[in-house]
Amino acid sequence: MKKIDFKTRAQWGYFKSAVLGLAIGTLIAPGISDLIRRYDSAEADGMGIKEQIEETYASILNHFNTGDRVKVKINGDIVAIAKSEEAGREAYKSARLAYNSNGVKPLWVEADYQVVDKDNEVDKELLKEMKPLDEQELTDAILKSFDKYGDSNKKLAYTMRTNDYTVTVEHFEDIISALEDAQSTYDTDNEFQVGLKQPESRNVTMYEVEVNKKSENSQTTEPEDSGEVSIAPDNRVRMTAGDSDEGEATDETAGDEEPADNNEDAGNEEPAEGDGENGEVDGNTETTAAIAEAEASLGANDGVKYVGFTDKIQVVETYVNSAAVKDKNTAYSEITAPSDEEGIYVVERGDYLALISEKVGMTEDEIKQLNPSIESDEDIYYDDRLNIIVASAPVKIMVEKQETYTENYYEDIVYEDDDNMFIGETSVVQEGTPGTHTVTDLVTYSGDIESEREKLDEVVEVAAVAEIVKRGTKSKPTYMFPVTNWVVTSNFGYRWGRLHAGTDVGVPQGTTVRASRAGQVINAGWLGGYGNCVIIDHGDGVTTRYGHLSQVLVSVGQYVDQGEQVALSGNTGHSTGPHLHFEIRFNGEAVDPLPYLYN
Repeated sequence: MKKIDFKTRAQWGYFKSAVLGLAIGTLIAPGISDLIRRYDSAEADGMGIKEQIEETYASILNHFNTGDRVKVKINGDIVAIAKSEEAGREAYKSARLAYNSNGVKPLWVEADYQVVDKDNEVDKELLKEMKPLDEQELTDAILKSFDKYGDSNKKLAYTMRTNDYTVTVEHFEDIISALEDAQSTYDTDNEFQVGLKQPESRNVTMYEVEVNKKSENSQTTEPEDSGEVSIAPDNRVRMTAGDSDEGEATDETAGDEEPADNNEDAGNEEPAEGDGENGEVDGNTETTAAIAEAEASLGANDGVKYVGFTDKIQVVETYVNSAAVKDKNTAYSEITAPSDEEGIYVVERGDYLALISEKVGMTEDEIKQLNPSIESDEDIYYDDRLNIIVASAPVKIMVEKQETYTENYYEDIVYEDDDNMFIGETSVVQEGTPGTHTVTDLVTYSGDIESEREKLDEVVEVAAVAEIVKRGTKSKPTYMFPVTNWVVTSNFGYRWGRLHAGTDVGVPQGTTVRASRAGQVINAGWLGGYGNCVIIDHGDGVTTRYGHLSQVLVSVGQYVDQGEQVALSGNTGHSTGPHLHFEIRFNGEAVDPLPYLYN
């Protein structure tokens, strides 16, 4: 091993020492500079030498610190600097425990922890003024800040919460009264009572709003001004602004009404002479009477079945600043004030833009703006989902109504598979006709907007007849171009007062003509105005024709594959120049071949 002489090693040592010294000087220079500045400042302020050293020492440590320092903020105010967020959170917990060590006291604070930005001038100055505290000092600083927020301007109140909305009032009664006022718009017969359901655990102070139908013997305990909860006999909290002495609204005569005079003898009428065939009694009279009686029975119990709230509503005891407490009238105004929200409208049968506009309370232009794919009524289809804007209050009233109505209805189309027809082809076997029925539904509304519908009963007056449609299940055959360089010179259609039954393609004489589809040759020779002509039968009622040929290369009875050469093009028969006349016929009837070739 080659040895390094003493002189070289000494030079290398000097170099390392110089680099290390430079690094240390770079690190401590700001601290030393700050030490001198603080010492001069402290001496000018008359600060003792001990305090000067402690403060300057902390400043130097800040310069050497490479970890994050965290600002502990209480209600937005910076109260201390922690060595880490975890240290700040632990100190906050300790301070809360210490605050309640002599009994639970109201405290309304929110803690936040933010990393000190050492590149920010404001945070730099903050680190100069506030040093990171150890565990006990940090706890004491946070505890001291609580004195500012634990004041006596707090009171027991009750906060109602539904979804993201909250409102706070002084008494339970104020919440119930505001909810009852909102509900009474739809509970016009005053049949339903708002109450608070007791929490399952007595250790929980959160109640849930519920609505029940009033019973004839129900009594509501008048709440006291103290705000204490009074419990009704059914173990539910009843808080109302007034008494509820009205009994359950019932229709005493709904089930006891005698049938009208004109229906009593409906089934006993004697037929007039000659009625019906051979003088027989027309049996439709009894059927009509039975239907009328069933319809009357269906609608007898129509009306409001329930008035409650769409979303869960909870009430919790809380201590809040007096300024946050609102009176009953303000609470009512807030919970019933509508605001615009996004919604969905499901298109129903018979809907069109103007009708939908009327239903949802928006202009047609507004609907189009929210649904860019819609330009006219032709763009609207049954069961489409349209974006709409609905006015919705924080507290949404849910109403359930029983409704009976008579309308036309249609049976679903009945499809019959037919393997003699191609896929996509249909044929109506039986025309459908609408029927008439009377239906009873239970309809749920959120405010004035229908949200759900359930059929309860139905009476059919005239039965609908379903439309029956045959639909093809056979795969469509493919047709290839019989010649290359397909250039159409004359299309299928009428010209000069007669049908041109095929498509003319301009090709030089002698061009190869191929079978457009596999099949059996049924003509291979002269055919009147077609000149030399090949006809291929494809076995499903379809034939193809190839006319004006110069030479036929197949014979009758021969089977050919798709693409197999069958002839050469020419100018025979009624032709004004070299070309191929090509036809497709279904059961002898010529059709335009182009849609089949390009399919």
